[in-house]
Amino acid sequence: MVVRSKDVQRRLSVLMDLWNKIIDMWESGEKLDRRRIIELLKNAYGEEKLSPLRGASEPEDIYDKELASLYVVGKYGMGLDKQYPKLFDEIFTNEIRYDKAIDILLTEDPETARDKILALMGGRLDDNTVARIFRMKFTEIYFGFSDEEGLARLLKAFIKAFPEKERVAVKYARFYIAFKVAAMIYRGEVRDRITKEALKQATALSFSELQGAIPDDSYIEKIATGVFKVRRNFLRNILGGGRKKTAK
Repeated sequence: MVVRSKDVQRRLSVLMDLWNKIIDMWESGEKLDRRRIIELLKNAYGEEKLSPLRGASEPEDIYDKELASLYVVGKYGMGLDKQYPKLFDEIFTNEIRYDKAIDILLTEDPETARDKILALMGGRLDDNTVARIFRMKFTEIYFGFSDEEGLARLLKAFIKAFPEKERVAVKYARFYIAFKVAAMIYRGEVRDRITKEALKQATALSFSELQGAIPDDSYIEKIATGVFKVRRNFLRNILGGGRKKTAK
């Protein structure tokens, strides 16, 4: 049985409620497209004062990216992809491709995986698309449908298939470590610098083949304050080494 933290349970509840609303709209014949679903997601998060899952920055397309959360909860948490395949095909075209890319990377040899993924992505794989593929696995981990080892295996397989994009994989591992530490600070599981540093170093061991994946504390601080709304004065007793001054 997966034991989920309160912040995960809260997001799950919001997303499941939104799914119920979307299904009612779909079954009533209301026209739905990706833009409309993004609008509904943004409104649902706004009502609950939730921020999308993200790193230090908040790009303009963050709610388009956050559809990964809706997709993952709908598919792995509620089994709706089997009940409403046409709805998924119309709304989650991108997420379905990213899901397929993950399966390819984890099951095919590097050369075959490279050819199949390039074909799946129309012959071109840019950094944003790569990050979105990784985001799918990260989102599965966050909601308890996958584990950290799965992301580590995915990044390792990706580098073998696309060695020229290793820096993107390293950057994503850095984000994952920072997000995990920030989340555990928010949950009260990390309360001092020693525990924080031990967690950061222990998590980095999962990605030991990726040089430069350990985040500095300023990155953790930005996620803790931006996503989890942790107060900066609370973080002073936890974040130390490698923490840069951040404008208030």
